[in-house]
Amino acid sequence: MTIRKVVLSGLVSGSLLCGGILLAQKPPRNVSPRRHPNLAAAQRFLDAGAVRLHVVDLDAARGVPLTQSADAVGRIVALCRDAQRDVQVGGGVRSVNGALGWLRAGATLVVLGSVAVRDPDTATAICAAADGRVLLGLDVRAGVARVQGWTEDGLTASELVTTWRAWRAAGIVYTDTTRDGLMIGPDLEGLRTYRELYRGAVYMSGGISSLADIAACADGGAAGVVVGKALYEGRIDLAAALLALENPS
Repeated sequence: MTIRKVVLSGLVSGSLLCGGILLAQKPPRNVSPRRHPNLAAAQRFLDAGAVRLHVVDLDAARGVPLTQSADAVGRIVALCRDAQRDVQVGGGVRSVNGALGWLRAGATLVVLGSVAVRDPDTATAICAAADGRVLLGLDVRAGVARVQGWTEDGLTASELVTTWRAWRAAGIVYTDTTRDGLMIGPDLEGLRTYRELYRGAVYMSGGISSLADIAACADGGAAGVVVGKALYEGRIDLAAALLALENPS
C-alpha cells in the first residue's frame, strides 16, 4: 500500500470541530449532534500520530462567516504549527489577503472551493500569491461541482478539472457529496476520471470507512485521503491506519 497522506477532517461550526459528520445528503448547516471540542479533537489526532489536519470553517463556506468559527480554526492552526504538523484550511477562502492570512498564521495549504469555480481570476491570483500552496476543492454531485457550502450548483466537474490543470496549485481534493458522511466507500471511478483529467495530485474524500477503503484509494493512485466520520465513529483506528501505511503488507 503506497499513499502519501492520511488527512484528518475537521468541520468547524460554532467553535466546534466535527469530523466530516454531515447528515445524509444535507448541506453543511445540518451537522451531526455528535460534536467534539475543536482543540481536544485535534490534539487527539496529533497524539495518535497525524501529520496533517484538514479543517473547514462551515460558516464561512456558506458565506456567513462568524468570528467564533474563524477563531476556532485559528486555534487549530496554531496547535498544528506549534506541534510542527501540517494543516490545510478551507471554507470561505475567497481573497488573496484571506489566503495569505491563513498561511502566515501557520497553515501549510489553503483549500479553495467556491472561488475556484466562480471566480477564476481571483483564484489564480491566490494561487500565484500563495506560491502554489493551494488545494482546489472539487465537491461533486452527479457530475456537477457544488459551491457555497454545497448549497448551489456550479460548472461541470470535468470542465473545471481540465481548466485547473494550468493553475499553480498543489492538487485537488475530490469529494463525492452523495457519499460524504455515509461511510459507504469512496468513488473510485471518479478518482480514476479526475486523475486522468487533472494529471496531478488528487486527494480523496467522502465515504471512506475502513482501512480497505484507504488501500483502494492508494491502489487507485490517490495522493492521499481525507478521513473524518469513520474516526469519530470508531471504524478506523488512526494509529493502526498510519502503521499499516508505513508497513504495507
